[in-house]
Amino acid sequence: MNRYTLTLGAIVLLTLFGRPAVADDSCSVRAIAGNWLFATSIGRQMLGGPFPPDKDITAIGTMNIAHDGTLSGTFDVTVEDFAFLPGVTYTGSVTVNPDCTGTLSFATSADSVRTDSIAVVSRREMLGMSQDFLNLWTYQIRRVPANLRSGGHDD
Repeated sequence: MNRYTLTLGAIVLLTLFGRPAVADDSCSVRAIAGNWLFATSIGRQMLGGPFPPDKDITAIGTMNIAHDGTLSGTFDVTVEDFAFLPGVTYTGSVTVNPDCTGTLSFATSADSVRTDSIAVVSRREMLGMSQDFLNLWTYQIRRVPANLRSGGHDD
């Protein structure tokens, strides 16, 4: 074989099998699509909305994020000296920027509407914070492990 044939063959092989790694897409809606669980810290609602004003509030629930950025879920919420509300549903959307920040906007069946800031820590964890200065919230979001989704045990 001549040098030209060897060089051309090497280029073809490198092109087919030696491609550089594609950019990490962990900071995209597609990468975070799936089932998640979240738990808030104790927050404070300064404006009543559906709840009494100036009361501590906390929530825990589920979130499903579709590949197109739509989301839905259910949560239980406890409001200090007021009520425990199980099964509050919500729908909304999520955006993720290349720098791993984003927004999560949603409306609930308890008549509240919000937009939060999020940070994608990894494909398995996100952090969130309310953008509403009158309603303070922070929360952690963790992906539901595959073995739990399929009914297995997480040993």
